[in-house]
Amino acid sequence: MTVPTKVLRDRLRIMEERFYGFVEQAEQNGGQLKRHEMWSKDYLAFPYLIGAPDDRIAKRFQDVFVNQTELNDDAKIGLLHEGDAGGFMPKFTHLLEEYGGRYGGPSNIVINDARKPILRYFENGDPIAVRMFSGYTPPTSRFVVKYGQRQFLEPMLRTGRLRISPASYYGDSTHNDAVKDDEIHKTFYIPTFRERLNGIHHIDLQGHRIVFGDDDIVLPVVAHDYFLFSLCDHIYYRMPTDFGSDAALIIRDPDLFAQRLISGFLARWPDWEPEYGPVTYYDPYHDYTKMKVHEMSKHFGYAYQREVRIVLRPKHRPLADLEPEFLDIGPMTDFAELVHA
Repeated sequence: MTVPTKVLRDRLRIMEERFYGFVEQAEQNGGQLKRHEMWSKDYLAFPYLIGAPDDRIAKRFQDVFVNQTELNDDAKIGLLHEGDAGGFMPKFTHLLEEYGGRYGGPSNIVINDARKPILRYFENGDPIAVRMFSGYTPPTSRFVVKYGQRQFLEPMLRTGRLRISPASYYGDSTHNDAVKDDEIHKTFYIPTFRERLNGIHHIDLQGHRIVFGDDDIVLPVVAHDYFLFSLCDHIYYRMPTDFGSDAALIIRDPDLFAQRLISGFLARWPDWEPEYGPVTYYDPYHDYTKMKVHEMSKHFGYAYQREVRIVLRPKHRPLADLEPEFLDIGPMTDFAELVHA
């Protein structure tokens, strides 16, 4: 459901009253506000979500909620410190202000939907990561982790035979929420509430008319399909549950692993380009220029995964649909080890 101009105007009136309340409060306190009050005031000065439909706001609320929490190694849920939260606490405050201007606050349905991914960790008692990593001491130097099923990771460790999948594979609706993502199509949003309040419902850009009606501008960005191998930059206790894993391959020499995988792939398909490194997580309402490399970027809803990925992208559009491939990179026992439940 989009947001009609009359509704937009009523919401903005509430926002403006809240904004000037903070201005007055700051004046009475020598220009000072508490940190969360500054986040609120900043949002109310430019309520970038005010014209977005309810379902988009609800999904954003869930994404932010999941990312500002962490599952600790004592199997307890805790809030990340602001310095570790990647800006999610300000985003959460912005959402509370937005919901305050709409309905007085997020509904129980919205809150319960946001909590569901967290509650899943305890559906069968303690999270499986507690058993997996009990008594295990992680390497002190840099390492990466591949979460998965023991039946697949154990032979991968011994022989170096691994599967690499096309990015399109992860868009399959049968995957769970942690795995499922459209890696080919990405979407950004540009707020249009000021234009809509002035009766403008389209823009002309480079000779093309973009009609946004009663919504924000929706900007799709599309890439050709490519191959993708995902890893994690550390041990995090929520990951095994998220990925349906009972084991984790701890790779103590990430660069050697990446070099072997890339070399093995290019030996068969030399006309492809590799990328390797940490994923950049973007906010679709803010980070229009943050996505430097499409294949190395991901929606901020997945930021808690702290992904490191190896990408092989075609120089030209593939002539046929890509299918998962198997590579043989040699035994990994000299620089990796398996941890399992």
